[in-house]
Amino acid sequence: MNAEQYDVIVIGMGPGGEEVAGRLAEAGLRVAGIEAKLVGGECPYWGCVPSKMMIRAADLLAEARRIPGMAGEAGVQPDWAPVARRIRQEATDDWNDKVAVDRFEGKGGHFVRGHGRITAPGQVSVDGERVLRARRGIVIATGTEPAVPPIPGLDGTPYWTNREAIETKEVPASLIVLGGGAVGTELAQVFARLITQT
Repeated sequence: MNAEQYDVIVIGMGPGGEEVAGRLAEAGLRVAGIEAKLVGGECPYWGCVPSKMMIRAADLLAEARRIPGMAGEAGVQPDWAPVARRIRQEATDDWNDKVAVDRFEGKGGHFVRGHGRITAPGQVSVDGERVLRARRGIVIATGTEPAVPPIPGLDGTPYWTNREAIETKEVPASLIVLGGGAVGTELAQVFARLITQT
């Protein structure tokens, strides 16, 4: 199998990998960016961007509920459908990264979809089907996946990670959020404001 030649290979095109690969390509280097999932990673698809849309919707509902006694009368009927629709249409392109791939390639980068694995010094195999060689180096920017805690009985219980919570088209009747990181706190706030009032 003939190896494709690059100056730099970036494995993982999340926020960090996409930035590094794009800047190197703009600087005139021949760069390959490898990603199995979505270019841009967690933030634009399952974190920062869609969660802010969810928070804005929940904030609007909470603020409207403050009108009685403060500035007149108002009724609020929560509806998750427009929130889910905005996330799909405006934030994530329904979890399609074509715009991000085109942006990277527009900077002169070469995009490869698949799982990259270092198989020798300066060499990366992608899904065992392509071999890429880097003359100057390999950047490992593989990011993270949602962690599922080892709680007895959880494996037999339906659960969401932040990804299912962001992608949901319906608000659950109840929800427990485990973990108080940024996204967990945001999701807890959003669903608390929606679930307790429906």
